[in-house]
Amino acid sequence: MAGATREMRAALPGTSRVSPFRVSPGTGIIAAMIVWLVITALVVLIVALVIYWAVVMTEGAYFGARAVQAIYDWGAETYDDVKQYVDTDEFWFLGYPLASRLEETVGPRALVLDVATGTARLPLALCRVMSFDGQIVGLDLSRQMLAQAERKTSGFARRVALVHAPAVPLSFADGSFDAVTMLEALEFVPDPDATLRELVRVLAPGGWLLVSNRVGRDALWLPGRAPSPQRFERKLRSVGLTDIETRPWQEYYDLIWARKPETPIPRLVPRDWRRVLRCPVCGTIGAWRACDGTLRCEHCGTCFAVPGRVLELGRAI
Repeated sequence: MAGATREMRAALPGTSRVSPFRVSPGTGIIAAMIVWLVITALVVLIVALVIYWAVVMTEGAYFGARAVQAIYDWGAETYDDVKQYVDTDEFWFLGYPLASRLEETVGPRALVLDVATGTARLPLALCRVMSFDGQIVGLDLSRQMLAQAERKTSGFARRVALVHAPAVPLSFADGSFDAVTMLEALEFVPDPDATLRELVRVLAPGGWLLVSNRVGRDALWLPGRAPSPQRFERKLRSVGLTDIETRPWQEYYDLIWARKPETPIPRLVPRDWRRVLRCPVCGTIGAWRACDGTLRCEHCGTCFAVPGRVLELGRAI
């Protein structure tokens, strides 16, 4: 009887059945907006994380040399403020150990190449060692970082030369330097293995290589670029280096010392860095003449700009 009454009501005109779960059109619009806002927030968060990884954690390493150069040019003026180097730490971990090794092998007047010199961290640490009286060439791809290096090394202008050029290939003759260094940079270059081979190529027999290797949790953000300490040591042995020693340095870096085997006939390294500089145009080594803010290759006649103290090897004029 009750069922029949409900059927009669449904048949009467002007009557309808209203569901207690019915959603109004306004409520549906609000729900859709909430979903859209949540999706948008997630997309923004993912993009922000990717940018942070690309710019901060990996410093543009996976996007090529131009990206790395642009990031360092952009942050050059505040770089040292961010890093907050401590002079005493730089002396005891970098300057003094390197100067001591050079003193034992070639004496105080060594010739040193610092690749990816940045704001001249290594040159300053070495020049502050009283016993060191050699020359240091600081090379970097970032022109703005070199501008900071030029300012900071003004008191050591006689001993610190600055070159604006890439790390591969290095425009120097084989076996040119008593020591070659590269700190906090090998994992950011386009081809770390090719860069390492270049560092070893320009290192003189018996010379010292000082490089850093990314370790710890930060290394996980650099797949394929931050090998384990054991694997990195094997890589150094594969390019012919010996006397390899890995030391803890910073929370996210180890310092690695290695030596290039000596040859039966010792190689004499010139004391003037321009005598080992190769012309990128004709390939001639050591044929240079300085004149009117330029460095001129005496063989092919090409001149390269030297604004201030920075040699622009990419600017033939």
